[in-house]
Amino acid sequence: MRLDVYLTPGELTPATLTGRTVVVLDVLRASTSIVEALSAGAKSIFPVASIEEALRLANNFGRDEVLLAGERRCLPIEGFDLGNSPTEYTRERVAGKILVMTTTNGTAAMSLTTSAARVFIGSMLNLRAVVAELVRTDSDPVLLCAGRETHFSLEDAACAGEFASRIMAERPGDWALNDGAHAALTLARSFGTGVDLFEIAAGGRSIVEAGLADDLEFCARTDVHDIVPVLQERNIKLLQPLIGTTS
Repeated sequence: MRLDVYLTPGELTPATLTGRTVVVLDVLRASTSIVEALSAGAKSIFPVASIEEALRLANNFGRDEVLLAGERRCLPIEGFDLGNSPTEYTRERVAGKILVMTTTNGTAAMSLTTSAARVFIGSMLNLRAVVAELVRTDSDPVLLCAGRETHFSLEDAACAGEFASRIMAERPGDWALNDGAHAALTLARSFGTGVDLFEIAAGGRSIVEAGLADDLEFCARTDVHDIVPVLQERNIKLLQPLIGTTS
C-alpha cells in the first residue's frame, strides 16, 4: 500500500498522478468552500484557473444559471457573485446553481490532476467521508496540497497529515510513504489542524488581514459533511448523495 503527499503543486511531474486517486487540499479556503457549496445544494462547480476563463464559461452557460465565485488576494473579485468565504455558500444563495470558481491556489492545483484516475476535493469539513471512500476502494492515494502561490503552506501540509493518519488508522497495514507524507504526519502531530494552526500560517494571517478572520474557525470544523466531491471532466459534483451532516 502506498500513500504520497505532495506539499506543493510544483513537485508534480506528468507521470506522478497517472492512475492514482488524488485528494486536492486547499483548506484555506477553496476546497472548504466547494464542500460547503455542494452540501448546500449547488448543482455543480467548474474550477478554472483565470478570471477570463471564468467569465467566458459563465457566459457560455448563460448568466441566469450560473454564479461566479472566487478571490484574488483573499478578497472577492469585482463583479463576481461570491467570494471565497465558505460562509457565503448558503442554501439560499447556491441551491440548484452552477458555480464557476477561480481562486489563487485551489483551482490552479485542480487543473493539474487530469492524468489521475479519480480526483476528490478534501477539507476538514468532509475529512471522514473522503477517508471512508479511500478505505472502501482500497486506494493508494495521493494527497495534493494546493500551497500558497506555488509555495509550501503549513495549513495544507498539516491537514494532509491528518488525512494520512486517519487513512492508515482505518486501513492498517504496511504503508509505503514518500518524504512528503512523513513530513505531513509530523506537522499534524506538532501543530494539529485547528484555528491555532491557521492563525500562525501565512495563508491564515493573510485572511485575517483581509478582515475575514471568521473564515478560519469555519475551515477548522471537522467531519461536518458526509459528502465526497469528485472532479471529472473539469466539473465537480457529488460522488454520492448527501448522507447526513453533523454540527
